[in-house]
Amino acid sequence: MRRIAAVVLIALGVFCLAMAPMMRTWLANSLMRTPLDYYSQTVNVGEVDYFNIEDVESVENATVEAHATIRADVASSTDETVVWDQFTWIRDDDRDFGISSSSRRAGHDRVTGEAVDCCDAMINEEPVVQAGQLWKFPFMTEQRDYDFFETTVQEVVPMEFDGVEEVEGVEAYRFVQTVEPTAVGERTIPRSVAGLEGDGDVTGDEVFSITRTYWVEPTTGTPLNIVEDQHRAVVVDGEEVLVLLSGELAFDQASIDGKIESTESGRTILPLLRTTLPIGGVILGLGLVAIAAVLLATGRRGTDTGLRSANVG
Repeated sequence: MRRIAAVVLIALGVFCLAMAPMMRTWLANSLMRTPLDYYSQTVNVGEVDYFNIEDVESVENATVEAHATIRADVASSTDETVVWDQFTWIRDDDRDFGISSSSRRAGHDRVTGEAVDCCDAMINEEPVVQAGQLWKFPFMTEQRDYDFFETTVQEVVPMEFDGVEEVEGVEAYRFVQTVEPTAVGERTIPRSVAGLEGDGDVTGDEVFSITRTYWVEPTTGTPLNIVEDQHRAVVVDGEEVLVLLSGELAFDQASIDGKIESTESGRTILPLLRTTLPIGGVILGLGLVAIAAVLLATGRRGTDTGLRSANVG
């Protein structure tokens, strides 16, 4: 009877030991993929100064909302790559005025979040090859700097790891990306608008800078909050003559709550599969095998003792 029990315990122990690495690798990795049907809506809010091109006037301390919609293109995605289309528009709430809009399309790796050169990638309808991290960070984000694509200057600019904080009670890694003032195009404006003497127009550089802060949930690589402090102006002969858009925008509470909710299952299941259950499986497996060994050893000693007694008799 002891022998049968020992064999059963050994079988269960070997099963637990075999399942431990499978849970950590195959099962966990199969879940660490961005969904092919991903959809997201977020709103950034804040106060900015901007130039109202319709009324030809500068507006200060306007309350604005930046709406961003991301939708996965399922037909263009694959098992390894997901393609996202994003549309963003900024509006002045008080004046019901659309300040600007932009669009973007790119493919990225479903695990690492890194750009994949495919799928007619574009920014504002113009073909643009994008590199580095695009929208999100890798699953199991590390406490290090990451190359991150900045869409306005259309270059990879490092996202520097800047510490650990909690967002609504959820641990997040803080990353900061800084784009120094960079000419991204030219703008021709009336000299009167630029505050310059004389008639006619003047052409200057459109100069852009931004400090962008991400709070990233490290298990899923999802940003829980994004704050952007940007400045865009027209510069003529080294002098700033007109502010086009300047101010800080951050996720509203509904956007933060939505991101936290979307990461809940990943924050719960993935650590179990990668750490808790594999370690428990190893401990349980070794324990079952050890108990089986004890049963076999004590059973053998009992048999040997019985044989010696019979021989003496």
